This record gives sequence, C-alpha cells and structure tokens, in this order.
Amino acid sequence: MQTLSSRHSWILAFGEAPAALPSAHDTVRVSLALGLSAIDGLVTDEAGVGSVKCCLVHSQLLVPVESGTAIRWHAPHSVCVSGTPRCAAEGYRRCLALWMTPPRRGTDPLTAADALHEALSRTRSRMRTGRGVRQVCRA
Repeated sequence: MQTLSSRHSWILAFGEAPAALPSAHDTVRVSLALGLSAIDGLVTDEAGVGSVKCCLVHSQLLVPVESGTAIRWHAPHSVCVSGTPRCAAEGYRRCLALWMTPPRRGTDPLTAADALHEALSRTRSRMRTGRGVRQVCRA
C-alpha cells in the first residue's frame, strides 16, 4: 500500500459534490499519486485550486476544471472528460470517494486547467527522473 501525503491541511467530506461546484464543468482524471502531488504543488504556489474528488479504491483523483477543457486536453498522464466527476474504474469494486477542499477560505470552485496540466507534467517528469527537474510536457 502506498502512503500519500500533503504539505497542507485539507477539508474532507464524504458524499455529494461541494455546493460551489458549477454545473457546467469538465473533469480531469489522473492517478492519485501523481494528481495529489501536482495539486499539492499548486496549493503551495497559491494557484487557483478547487475541490477535488479522491477514489481510494481505484486510486484516482478527479479534478473539476472549466468547461471546454476536454476538447483540448491531450496529455499522456491523464484524461479529461465532460461533466460530473466519475471514477473510470467503476465496476465490480464500488468506489470509496471523498471530496478534498483546499485549506484556504474563498477558494476557486474549479482548478485552472492550464496550471493543472503544467503541474501534472512537471510532477510526472520529476517522478520519472527522480530529480526536481522542471521539464514540461506540451502535448
């Protein structure tokens, strides 16, 4: 079992999506380890980060982003779909999901897609090389 950690305190909630989540949005689906590390970096950089949904059973992070992102999202580390965040691995093993809201009050309802793409690419590169290099994948 992999232990995941964050440098920040998060507000955790089980159940429905946060009320601040706009009805029109897209969702980036990424592995929990890569996604949480990238999101943690965005919070550290004080970038706009909204609530994210974690599926603990399928090890996925679902990040709501602005509507229209799915059309232009071409990244080897993740997939972006239109609409409500759902775990891609739903099937015989039911999801155990929770919502994580950033520690700051007055956070953005959605995470900025461009900032997320860059953070995911940078984090993926760092995980692959084992160093703190700043290589960004522009797919």
